[in-house]
Amino acid sequence: MHSLDSFFKPRGIAVVGASADHAKPGNAILRRLVEMGFKGGIYPVNPREKEIMKLRCYSSVVDVDGVVDLVVLLLPAQRAVEAARDIAERAAQVGDAKAVICVSGGFKELGTEEGVERERKLTDTLKEAGVRLIGPNCLGIIDTYSRVTTNFDVGNYPAGGLSIITQSGALATSLLFWALRYRRIGLSKFISLGNMADVDIVEVLNYLGEDENTRVIALYLEGIENPRRLFQTAQQVTPRKPVVMLKAGKSELGSKAAKSHTGALTGPDILYTIACRQTGVIRAESLLDFYETLHALEKQPIPRGNRVFILTHIGGPGTLCLDEIGRTENLDMAVITEKAREEIRRMIAPTATFCRPEGYIDVTASHTEELHNKILKVLFNEENVDAVIQIMAPSRFLSERLMAENVVDAYENAGRKHGKTFLNVITYSDSASECKMILEEKGLPTFDTPEIAVKVLSTMVNYRLQVEKLKDRYNKLYPLNPSNKFTKFRERAEKAGRKHLLEPEAYELLRNIGIQVPKYTIIRNA
Repeated sequence: MHSLDSFFKPRGIAVVGASADHAKPGNAILRRLVEMGFKGGIYPVNPREKEIMKLRCYSSVVDVDGVVDLVVLLLPAQRAVEAARDIAERAAQVGDAKAVICVSGGFKELGTEEGVERERKLTDTLKEAGVRLIGPNCLGIIDTYSRVTTNFDVGNYPAGGLSIITQSGALATSLLFWALRYRRIGLSKFISLGNMADVDIVEVLNYLGEDENTRVIALYLEGIENPRRLFQTAQQVTPRKPVVMLKAGKSELGSKAAKSHTGALTGPDILYTIACRQTGVIRAESLLDFYETLHALEKQPIPRGNRVFILTHIGGPGTLCLDEIGRTENLDMAVITEKAREEIRRMIAPTATFCRPEGYIDVTASHTEELHNKILKVLFNEENVDAVIQIMAPSRFLSERLMAENVVDAYENAGRKHGKTFLNVITYSDSASECKMILEEKGLPTFDTPEIAVKVLSTMVNYRLQVEKLKDRYNKLYPLNPSNKFTKFRERAEKAGRKHLLEPEAYELLRNIGIQVPKYTIIRNA
């Protein structure tokens, strides 16, 4: 049994700081657990209450008479430290209570000696009792398969393949709300880690890498004390499933904010960019990029190649899509066979723009629901096509439902069978909400603009290329060993009164730690 299983597969959950007041987090968490349909025991702990939501209330976690694998702390910081002693006592006496989520703030993130000391006491008390801790200063977890939640904002949520690791509970919760209306993603696990006093990003990333319900991992990072350890773990995970990272603290101002938020150390941003490229981690450029990349990866397969075909009935957005593809460095327009060309020519009107340029059809307004179905099936059956972007706008003379059903039928009967990546752009998407909802519910992601769809597809193709490199020669992070190799260079520089290395010294150091450098010669006279 993994030590994190007690968080995600608990037999019983005690909520310390449970409240009868509907406006309090201690009440919201109980409601969310009930909404989720958690099948284990739910034990409110509050010495001032006898019953909350028809659940018997206990004065202390020690008094709970059922099995308690997970304890949630929702108390002011100092009282949370005191409650940790009760949890340690129960762990010693009963043998359960092996996992704690401390939602409370008021610890290291304050940047004060008192906050640091409170966090040390909390952590030490639990660690000595063999109890694992997520937090403090976090929203804890959601597991849609075991029906567990400690998030007071999110209850029952559509299950799927996305797992989220975050140092900002609010940011990740916003992602879930953004996705919910149109069922843009299905959630496997949500882990808000806060200050990471015990369980950290690396341990959770490794755990999710082995989790059969997780197909793609989202990582919101503000900072970490040992980035190398994180990327070494990521390098083992990315060949099996995508890891998408959004890194905050890229600027000096952002770094200061990150430190005040979770007490995180950010580090030079360029190093994170390089490490992502080297280990196959997808680095999102913005919050929207983060959301939409996860949206596509959770629902669609990674493209087998870089050949894309565009199908549209609206010329302007089609042209913009071509422009965007032209600006990428890794996408090519698909060239279909003569047999496929003849099939499509017999379907479309003379006014259609077909394969001018290659990989592009604008069927114009002379389109029907059935026409989209037939053309898509031809494209999905083409070996020369790896991905299709379809661009649609609301047509009042066509049925939204019938259009969506025809598109779904084409993918289910041809696209999915051949492992094709299929992205849909629906301009003015709120005006075609029924079509959008049907496509999303059937696993076909929709986007508001061609630019977003192309960016996402380019990212997916680049991920495949990165993973192939990992399997080839880029199979290790450069080994860093803080040995005498570093010490002698530092001592030499200090002895000479320098704070930096000379160029030949830097070359020698890099070569000593396994990094290739160009051939060079030192000329001592001229």
